[in-house]
Amino acid sequence: MSVVGIDFGNLNTVVAVARNKGIDVITNEVSNRATPSLVSFGEKQRYLGESAKTQEISNFKSTVAGLKRLIGRDFADPEVAEFEQKFVNCKLVEGERGDVAAHVTYAGEQRTFSMTQVAAMFFSQVKDFTSKEIKMACTDVVLSCPGWFTDRQRRSLLDAAEISGLNVLRIMNDLTASALGYGITKTDLPDVAENPNLKPRTVVFVDMGNSSYQVAVVQFVKGKLTVKSTAYDRNLGGRDFDEKIVDHYVTEFDKKYKMNIRSNPKALFRLRQGCEKVKKILSANSVTMLNVECLMDDKDVSAEVHRAEFLEWVSPLVGRLQKPLDDALAAAGISPADVDFVELVGGSTRLAVVKDFLSSYFNKNKDENKLSTTLNLDEAVARGCALQCAIISPVFKVRDFTVQDWNGYPITLAWDSKLVPAKKNGEAGEAEMEAFQVGNAIPSSKALTFFRRMPETELAEHNGHVKLDINAVYDGVALDARQLPFVRDNKIGTFTVTGIKKLAGDPNACGDGVGKATIKLKAHLDGNNLITLDSAQQIEEVLVPADEEEKKDDMETDDKKESVATLAAKGAAPPSKMKRVTRKHDLQIVVHTAGASRELVKEWHAAEGQMAASDRLVIDTAEKRNLLEEYVYYARDKLDMAWSDFITDSDRSAFSKECNEMEDWLYGDGEDATKSVYVEKLAGLKAKGDPVAARYLEAEERPRAEKFFREFANSVLINLAAEDDRYSHIDAKDLEKVKTEVQKKLDWLNTAIAKVNDAPKHVNPSVTVAQINTERESLTYFVNPILNKPKPAPKVEEKPAEPETDNLGNTKEEATEEKKEEEANMDVD
Repeated sequence: MSVVGIDFGNLNTVVAVARNKGIDVITNEVSNRATPSLVSFGEKQRYLGESAKTQEISNFKSTVAGLKRLIGRDFADPEVAEFEQKFVNCKLVEGERGDVAAHVTYAGEQRTFSMTQVAAMFFSQVKDFTSKEIKMACTDVVLSCPGWFTDRQRRSLLDAAEISGLNVLRIMNDLTASALGYGITKTDLPDVAENPNLKPRTVVFVDMGNSSYQVAVVQFVKGKLTVKSTAYDRNLGGRDFDEKIVDHYVTEFDKKYKMNIRSNPKALFRLRQGCEKVKKILSANSVTMLNVECLMDDKDVSAEVHRAEFLEWVSPLVGRLQKPLDDALAAAGISPADVDFVELVGGSTRLAVVKDFLSSYFNKNKDENKLSTTLNLDEAVARGCALQCAIISPVFKVRDFTVQDWNGYPITLAWDSKLVPAKKNGEAGEAEMEAFQVGNAIPSSKALTFFRRMPETELAEHNGHVKLDINAVYDGVALDARQLPFVRDNKIGTFTVTGIKKLAGDPNACGDGVGKATIKLKAHLDGNNLITLDSAQQIEEVLVPADEEEKKDDMETDDKKESVATLAAKGAAPPSKMKRVTRKHDLQIVVHTAGASRELVKEWHAAEGQMAASDRLVIDTAEKRNLLEEYVYYARDKLDMAWSDFITDSDRSAFSKECNEMEDWLYGDGEDATKSVYVEKLAGLKAKGDPVAARYLEAEERPRAEKFFREFANSVLINLAAEDDRYSHIDAKDLEKVKTEVQKKLDWLNTAIAKVNDAPKHVNPSVTVAQINTERESLTYFVNPILNKPKPAPKVEEKPAEPETDNLGNTKEEATEEKKEEEANMDVD
C-alpha cells in the first residue's frame, strides 16, 4: 500500500512519501523535487509536467496552466475572466457542464477538455513517476487543496484523481497539512491531560504561494491540533507581485521601444518570466537588471530595477495582507499578543516585503521575533499530506495525533415550504436549517429531524409513496464575511429522500385530513469537507400491547405487528395495557451533487486510457526512430575507422551506401513512419553490421584471452618443475596426467591462434574468445582438484599416561600400600 502526499500547487506540484521511518520528498523523472503543474497538447502526443514546461513557449496556445485555480470553477465566475485568463496561455471556454474548459489543438484537431480532465492528465504523470520512485503502484494518496475551495472544486479534484487511477483517502486543506507536519514532530507541546491548567500553544500559519494568501490560527496540545479559524485572500499571491513589475515595464517599454507588448501574448509571457526573476533578486539585493532578449520585433529590452521602486509598486498588495490576519484572529478570539509563533509556508513568504509586514504586525516589541521558518516553505504541505496518509494507512504505525479542522462556509439544508406542516400554534413551519455553521469541527455528524405533509391526493398519484428534496446550499449568518467564491445559486447539491409512505398514526396531524411523516436524517461533514446524508429513516410511533415491549427487535423492524388503530378498525378490543413504541423504516437517498456523474467519469477515464496508450506509442516510436538514427551514424563512423579491416571493400561500400540512404529516408519519407517499420529497418542494418562488429570485438579481446590462458598453463608447468616437496604427497601418475593435459591444451591454443592469424580479418575467426575461455576453464577444472589435494596430517605419537599422585607426591598404588601398613600397625583394644 502506497503512502503518498501530493501538494497540488498552481505553479508546481510536490510529492512526499512515507518510507524508511520518515517522510521523503521524491524527485520526478528529471530529478527535480517540484514538478510544473502544466499540460501541453502537441501534434502527436501530450506533454505532462516537466516535458510540458519545455513546450510552454513553442506550443504557447495549447499549453494549459492554472489547473488548481480553474478546476471545478464555473465559467460564469467573474474571477475567471478578471484574474485567471491573463495567466493562462490557452483559450478558456465554457464546458458542457457550465464549467471552465480549455480549447486546444491536439493531434491536428480542435479539442475542448474540461479542467477536471486536464488535471487528471497531470495526475497520471504524477502517479507514473511516483510509482517508479517507490517501486510499487501509487494508488492511495492524500491530496491538498486551499481551504477556500468549495464543494464543487473538491469533488472535481476527487473526480480527476479517480480518472487518473488514484484513490484519494483524504482531501486536506493546505494549512491543516502544514500544521500536522509542524505539530506531530513537537515533543514539548502542553500536556493538558496531566495539567488541565496549561494553555495550548497558539500558532498562526501564513501561507502565500503563487496565487493565493491563506491564514490559519491553530492551537496545539500534546497529541492534537485544533484549527480555530481561517481567513483568505484567494487572489493575492506571488504572481500578483510579478504583475506589478510587468505593468510598469509594459508601459515603459512601449514608449521606449515603440512596441505594443500586450498585443503579443507570447511577448507578454516572456516579460512575466523576466519580472519573476527580478522580484526574487530584489528580496536580497537593492538593485538588479531586467533583460529580455528578442522580446518583440527582434528587439532586446533592458532596464535597471531598484528595490525602492518595487516596494512602491507593490504597496497596495502589501496593504491587503492585513485583513485576513485581522479576520483570522478575530474569529479565533485572540490578539497578536496571544500568538506564540507565526509559521511561514509558501514560496512567496520569502519576499522581504512580506516578512517585514508580518514582523511589524506580530512583533510589537523590538526584542520580539515570533516569525518562524522551521518548516520547509515549499514542501511543508506535501509532507503533512504524507503524514496524514500514514495515519490513515494500516501499514504504518504513527504517533497518535488527532486533527480537528474548521468549517469555512455555513451550510444550510432547505426544502419546499409547501411540504412543511404548520406548527401547533398555526404558524408556518420552518423550511430550512443551518446544519453546519462556520467554525463547525471537521469531521462531524448531526442527527436532523424533518416533517413532511402527506396529502392523500399526492399519495394516490405516486402509488402511496412520496419523496422529499433537500437542497444543501451555502447560506447562513456568517456567509458574507467569509467571501464565498462564485457558486451558482450557492447550491451544493440535492439529496432526494424516497420511499416515504403513509404509516399508522394521526391521520389528521396537519389538519384537513392531511397526515404527517417524521423523517430522521444523519448529516455528515466528512474529512474532505464535503456534506453527505448518510442515512434516512421514517419514524412511526404506535401503541402495542405491553408484552410486546420485550420483543424489541420486532417493535423496531416488524411492520406486520398490528397497532391499536388496526385492531380498532377490525372491531377487536385493544389490550388493557398498552405501550407507546417507535418503529424505524429505512428510506433511500438519491444524491445529486455538483461533481461529474459516474457515467461521465467512466467516459473520461476511458478517454484518458486511450490518450495515454497513444502517448506511449508515440514515445516508443520516437525511441525506435532515435535508435535507428544512432545506429546509422555509429555504423558509418565505424566502417571508416575501427571496422575497416574486418569487412571487404565491396561490402563496406555497399553498407556505407545503405547507411546514407537510410539517413536520407529518415529525414524524408521515413520521418513519420510507424514503430514496426523502424524496428524492421534497424534489424536489417544490424544483420549486416553485427557480424563485422563481432569480428572486430573478437580481434580486440582475443589477445587478452590468449594471455590469461598461457599464464595459467605456464604457471602450472613451472610449479610441476619446481624442486620442492609441494606435490610430494600426490601420486606421480596424477602429476604426469596434469602435465600431459596442460601441454595438450597449449598445443591446441598454438594451433588455433596460428590458424586465426593466417586468415584474413574479414573472415569469421575459426576459434572465438568464448572457446578459448571455455578451454581454459576446462583445464582449470581438471588441474585444480589434483594439485590442490591437501597433504595428509602428520601422525601424533601418544605419550604414556603419567600416574596419579596425591598431595605428598605419592602415586595411587604407593598411597594404598602405606594405608594398609598403617592399619596393620594400629593398636586394637
